[in-house]
Amino acid sequence: MTHAPGTHPPTIHAPVTGPAEPHTPPPTTLRARAARTAEWTALLAACLTIAWGPLAQGSAFSWGFSGLILLGSVTAALTLLASGLRGHLDLPNPLMTLSALTFLAWVWISGSGAPDRLEGLRWAGIWTATLGTTLCVHTLARTHARQQTVLRAFLLTGGAAVTLALMQQQGHLIPGFTYLNGVPEKILTGPYFHPSHYSGYLITVAALTSTVLLNTRPGWHTLPILALAAGVQYTNLFTDGSSIPAVILAAGVPVIVWAWKHRPWAGLTLTAAALAAATWAVITLTTPAGQVQFNALKGQLGIESQNLEGFVQDREQIHRFGVTMWEGHQYRGSGVGQWATEYQRYRPEPAKGLTATYVNYAHSDYLQVAAEVGLIGAALLSLTLLSSLIGRGWAPLAMTGAAILPVYLFTGLYDSHLSAIPGTMIGAYVLILGARHVQAVTRTDRRGMPADTQVNAPT
Repeated sequence: MTHAPGTHPPTIHAPVTGPAEPHTPPPTTLRARAARTAEWTALLAACLTIAWGPLAQGSAFSWGFSGLILLGSVTAALTLLASGLRGHLDLPNPLMTLSALTFLAWVWISGSGAPDRLEGLRWAGIWTATLGTTLCVHTLARTHARQQTVLRAFLLTGGAAVTLALMQQQGHLIPGFTYLNGVPEKILTGPYFHPSHYSGYLITVAALTSTVLLNTRPGWHTLPILALAAGVQYTNLFTDGSSIPAVILAAGVPVIVWAWKHRPWAGLTLTAAALAAATWAVITLTTPAGQVQFNALKGQLGIESQNLEGFVQDREQIHRFGVTMWEGHQYRGSGVGQWATEYQRYRPEPAKGLTATYVNYAHSDYLQVAAEVGLIGAALLSLTLLSSLIGRGWAPLAMTGAAILPVYLFTGLYDSHLSAIPGTMIGAYVLILGARHVQAVTRTDRRGMPADTQVNAPT
């Protein structure tokens, strides 16, 4: 439209309206409320499973073993139910999830065809409980509130374990628990039967307390967590076990992870320094002078029963069983849960020293896994562990998992905390595999889905 010279186009006025009404979020649907309730129920079941594992005597005896299978299986079933109600399965790390499920399927195949089929299926149940609880946390603990719930479960469980050890020291034992000879006069075992197993569990608690202290502002929680960290190291010195140095190490590794979070160059520098120090320590301990020095200092660490040379010789004898078992079943393994019966077929003649006694497990995570589920199972578990490092985020649970992984890989050279001790396996795998980043969410989406059940929140 054109206008005559000297004129202006007409002004168009918009209609006058009142102030814009505030946006009212859509009402939460019944299905959304049911999904939220089911998810919280599954997460609380996971927390109960995490606590049961170590506190039920490490789930090593039949009642604790069966209880862990039951609780972990219920957790897994509730997770599937909650995901079905929500209509979406949130998997922040699909590669890790696929690897874990493939490994679990292989474990069930291994157990079903094992010589002792019942024992094989029982251990397949333990792996189901462990990985089921792990995937529950991985899927459902996606908000700060939910991660805090899991974090509190770990801290309370660790506090209870240390309290039981301190009670032992005062002569107060739990009725119905089975204790090793020497408790509490010579050793402390906490809720576990064996002191080395308790020490192996403390690796998780030591790393968790250090991580929380490094990544939270001082507050009311600081003194209790400091007390728990001190209790972990104090009771650890009374275990007379080979994992005592690992617990001390686990308290320091979170500093390296914290450095990676804030200053990657500092994290890289500390990692290189730690690897150099570890290499120097190993080389030193292989020399006669280094062994003499270690034997002179080991008493200050609470290691009283054995010198370094004796420890290495004993492990070499035990590890021969694992090597020969694996050589006989390289790809498929002898069957999950079969160590206690199958290793005796490989007893040397004539049997001397430890080879003439009963050995309840391989005392090496690497040999335990390789001997029972073969190279196929070992490769699948290795892929699961490696893929768990993808996209972890920097939440305290994820950082703790990153801190304990190298420590347990080290202790796996001489003990089987991640393959033969159910009570330790459950918490360690939840932190290593299950921990994830925290999602940013809004209160509701267009379907009325509550914030802590929402997957992709609108920006």
